[in-house]
Amino acid sequence: MNANATTADLSAKDKTVTIVVNEKATSFDYDALKTFHQGDSWFGCTVGFRAMQLAARELSDPEHGMWSRNNLSIISGHPGCGVKDAIELITATVSSEHYQLLDNIGTQDCNRNMRFEWWISTNGKTIHIKLHDNIVPESFFELLDRINTDDETSEDRNNFDMMKSDLSNTVWSQSLDDSFGFELSSLPPNHHTNSEVTT
Repeated sequence: MNANATTADLSAKDKTVTIVVNEKATSFDYDALKTFHQGDSWFGCTVGFRAMQLAARELSDPEHGMWSRNNLSIISGHPGCGVKDAIELITATVSSEHYQLLDNIGTQDCNRNMRFEWWISTNGKTIHIKLHDNIVPESFFELLDRINTDDETSEDRNNFDMMKSDLSNTVWSQSLDDSFGFELSSLPPNHHTNSEVTT
């Protein structure tokens, strides 16, 4: 990332994330994620990718250099495969077994209790990233609750797909700080007692 880049620069025109892999700065773009994912969880892919862009911005600095896959671990409040694939492509924490879900999620499937937040830790430093509450409307969770149940209507899946597409466009069109809040902490993720994040 250019050191002079502003938050606004990380909008739809910047669909890359750079991280040190085997001592070499390596860039991943969103097109690579679309190939890697091989599914249709595009909102999850977008949110996960943008969250990693924010992590890259905040965990890279002149003193310690660019963030690296070395000594990196992630706790996710979101169990969806799109989010998980975005995190894996960039950080490889899933395959290296340095990725886990919050204990209270209780399922590998998307559900109303999932949390759009992540704790990324490296070298004793943790960043807690949380999607702003006003991004995902209640109607998203209402559709999620109905799909694959007896209450599902003939229009629900199409409406859900359209909503996920619209939400993806929103997250891409906004700056990172317009979509996410974050806090830096020296405490490990299990010391966080709530999900409040300063903006």
